[in-house]
Amino acid sequence: MNQTMTDWQTALKSILVSAANDSRVVLIGIGHPLRGDDQVGSLIAKSLNKSGSGAIEFFDGEDTVETIIVRVGKLRPTHAVFIDACDMNLAAGEVRLITMNQTEYSFFTTHGIPLKLLAERFLPNSKSWVLAIQPDRLEISSSLSPRVNNAARSIVEFIKAIMMEENAFVG
Repeated sequence: MNQTMTDWQTALKSILVSAANDSRVVLIGIGHPLRGDDQVGSLIAKSLNKSGSGAIEFFDGEDTVETIIVRVGKLRPTHAVFIDACDMNLAAGEVRLITMNQTEYSFFTTHGIPLKLLAERFLPNSKSWVLAIQPDRLEISSSLSPRVNNAARSIVEFIKAIMMEENAFVG
């Protein structure tokens, strides 16, 4: 990578590398496919889905993460990262990795059931985070805004690069 890693990249790399050490990591993309930037987490999961290995698995929860969370819980992951568009009052496309403990039940997402509640209920033994991307547009649209699209591509490339670096992710 040409640039210095940001805080979220350093933390996410640490989580992903832990999968090489007898940990199981799940990344869960979330977002409505017709609400512009809201779909960013879902699109990231779809882009990475074929990259998974036994230690890291990707799930696309779209706008109903509640439907896959039981299946994810049965895997008993040690680490879970929800990837979602979240209003953090930052510039569009800004990314933060936030521990689930730092969120509140009214956490800045558009989902019917708060992610913190889902994680507490269905992933009680997992360390959980939200990889939060600041949206620009949430109106009806099937495409991402330019800044959020750039952030999504950067996240996908970053995760793929980490997985390629770590031989332990293969088979």
